[in-house]
Amino acid sequence: MTTAIIGAGIAGLSAARALAASGEPVTLFDKGRGPGGRMSTRRAETPLGEVRWDHGAQFFTARSSGFQSVIVALRDAGALAAWHPGLADIRRRAAGWTVGVRPSDPSRETVFVGTPSMNAVIKALAADQQVHWGRRVTGITMTGRQKVLIFEDGSQEGPYDTVVSALPAEQAAALLQEVSPELALEAGQAVTAPCWTVMLAYDAAIPVSWDGANVSGGALSWIARNSSKPGRGDVESWVLHASPDWSREHVDLPPDAVIDILAGEFREMTGAGAPVFAAAHRWLYAKVDRAARSPFGWDDAKRIATIGDWRSGPRVEAAWNSGEAFAAFFADVSEQLEV
Repeated sequence: MTTAIIGAGIAGLSAARALAASGEPVTLFDKGRGPGGRMSTRRAETPLGEVRWDHGAQFFTARSSGFQSVIVALRDAGALAAWHPGLADIRRRAAGWTVGVRPSDPSRETVFVGTPSMNAVIKALAADQQVHWGRRVTGITMTGRQKVLIFEDGSQEGPYDTVVSALPAEQAAALLQEVSPELALEAGQAVTAPCWTVMLAYDAAIPVSWDGANVSGGALSWIARNSSKPGRGDVESWVLHASPDWSREHVDLPPDAVIDILAGEFREMTGAGAPVFAAAHRWLYAKVDRAARSPFGWDDAKRIATIGDWRSGPRVEAAWNSGEAFAAFFADVSEQLEV
């Protein structure tokens, strides 16, 4: 039986690899021009040369044995490395910003990043899969139980026996509304918060003793010295993430205004000078606020599934586990059909 997966991020690639390993023909379609999604990397020419920022996912952890084995393989392939940042907690108070630097802790959970940039993980996982980039699916039609994908340019692909949506919840809800109302309703009940991101480059190091900080009391929620990650080069570069609440409230703010506000807070708390480069990016679907609380969804009558981090929680590993859980379930379903 043939399977199409819509979305070639962590969840989609996890499902594809597991299904392909069991002998299922799988084709992936992704609207992006290349590997990345929320693990994308932004490149820009600055007065200091080309700089790259991880402007989406900042790092990830590996707690389950299955995902740990993936980490080992990716590390051996040179696609990721451990990141050991000095961390701080920053809070805005009436008198100004207070910074609490966390003491070094050898027992702290190891975090990983793609090398030389976060999207290297997606590139490595997609290398042996049949992925069609730059193909945005806008509809699904059915004849019996066979499904045909309709694309933004009017082209079609199919028919497929099974279709798996590995899209953010809000996009899955819109795509599946006509073809699988039950899955669309479930996706519509999940909530994904937006996030404004600002990327900065400096001609001198920012004089702070930490590389990443959780921030509260202002517009920002996370800041990271992107150049402290392995393989990022020598240019002092920073990524600033606004909080979900601030991003929601200012989702339609012009990028220049977002830069002024977020970079202004960063300057207040660190004493940073003027950056030589600044850019902003708006993630409409960044972090899961309310999850579906199950690893995948399945419409047996239509043979359509939903997977992704919105199913169980806002972690890269949750997305991976979602894809693997569906693939294991699907293998059992396929065996029953053959019997």
